[in-house]
Amino acid sequence: MFGVVCWASDVRRKKVLDTITQSSELLEELTEEFSPCAEENTPGLRLMDRYQERVSFITFDPKEENALPRRRNLLNSTYAQAKGDQSKVCCGVDCSIPRRASQQAVASFVIEQAGQQQLASAWVAGKVLSADAELFAIRMAVCRAVMLENCHHIIIFTDSMAMAKRAVDPSVHSGQAHSLAVCKALAQWFSIAEDNRVEFIATLSKLEWGLQHAAHRRARSLPPIPMGRRPATSLDAMRKRITDSVLDSWATMFQDKSYRGHHFLPLLETKGTNIAPRYAAGGSWLKFVGEEVNLCTRMCRAILNHAPIGDYYHQFNIPESHSCSCGAERQTREHLFTRCLNLDINRRTPKLVKELVGYLQKNPLAFGFKPPSEGIG
Repeated sequence: MFGVVCWASDVRRKKVLDTITQSSELLEELTEEFSPCAEENTPGLRLMDRYQERVSFITFDPKEENALPRRRNLLNSTYAQAKGDQSKVCCGVDCSIPRRASQQAVASFVIEQAGQQQLASAWVAGKVLSADAELFAIRMAVCRAVMLENCHHIIIFTDSMAMAKRAVDPSVHSGQAHSLAVCKALAQWFSIAEDNRVEFIATLSKLEWGLQHAAHRRARSLPPIPMGRRPATSLDAMRKRITDSVLDSWATMFQDKSYRGHHFLPLLETKGTNIAPRYAAGGSWLKFVGEEVNLCTRMCRAILNHAPIGDYYHQFNIPESHSCSCGAERQTREHLFTRCLNLDINRRTPKLVKELVGYLQKNPLAFGFKPPSEGIG
């Protein structure tokens, strides 16, 4: 199918509106290139295969007691020790993502070494996500720090430990070129002296601490940079744009009853907003029931009105009773929600997801199959 889209004429492609066509048009804007067979990505020659003991990550656990004050003390003590040691280089890195889609992101670093003048720089990162821009900032800081004389210990203060770990991962991913540059620079630097090492320290932005906050201000100091005709574009940025486009289309189509189904039960979230379909974190509905399989299946049946109840049996001519066990002539979904005498009801059809879940928890037999007769099963 993708090949057909590629060979279609421009006139034909403009008339075809589907996910594949729209995605292929967006991918044409991708400028990032990948190197799956790069030397730095060869098993046994990877940076972490050869020099794992020289790369360390000091992460942050927000659940620790007095986590923020303890982290600030760690940052201050680490920086104070480095200020008196010329062999240690401290690097603060950060990025700035514009609010307008027509502007480019900025990556920056601030470097300090005892007895030397502070170095600071900011670079246009392109049409990328914050993670890509942070990775770019780490790349710039590392490549500049390894060039400094008498440098044997590089300390990088970053608010993204995920990107710190990605920086030393040469495999194919968004921003791979930055990772390859970091791995190459560090491998050469490690080979010069056995005591050379690099340390990444998690530095929360909310602390507004020292070098990391200085890098943040540096990134924000540049005026807005327009996109231009063909800005540098990362894979993750394209993926997010395509995903957002698909979700917007999905949410729009979901408003049409003929798409979602005329019997679909409309529900609101806790804040009273209409539920829009999503795929992440368990989706929009299933996340409310967790791992309870029985509750999940009954909730799906109630929402879809596709359940073992009298109204469903009548609609599809199934030879089962159409009446309710309470004596009502027709067992409908609305009857089970509002009028059934055998159930703990709320006198109204649920409007909130949690309201529906609560109803099903109070009535473990509602929208479920009848238990088998004695002697069966």
